[in-house]
Amino acid sequence: MEEAFIERFNFYIERGERLLEEKRYGEAFDAFLDALKTLGALVVYRETGMLVPEEKLEGFLGKYPELEEALRRFSSLIGSEETARSLRKELEELKGMMILPSSER
Repeated sequence: MEEAFIERFNFYIERGERLLEEKRYGEAFDAFLDALKTLGALVVYRETGMLVPEEKLEGFLGKYPELEEALRRFSSLIGSEETARSLRKELEELKGMMILPSSER
């Protein structure tokens, strides 16, 4: 199951990158936001073994305040070049902390 989350996360990142190159900033932001939600779902799954709907993720991310804050902050924004690039940068930082397979944590 973790592999599926990681594949989905990478798909959204790649899609967002492509859309940024095409200057389709709103769609790029949406793809990066989907990647952020997927990362949150992965973390919750690793911690609890549960699949949690994205609208309930925040309540399960207490051990990961950086991720919880990013999810809260970016979920209330709309896509623009600035927000898409900012979210992309945030994802890069969060990915480094949380994307390792559970056997490597």
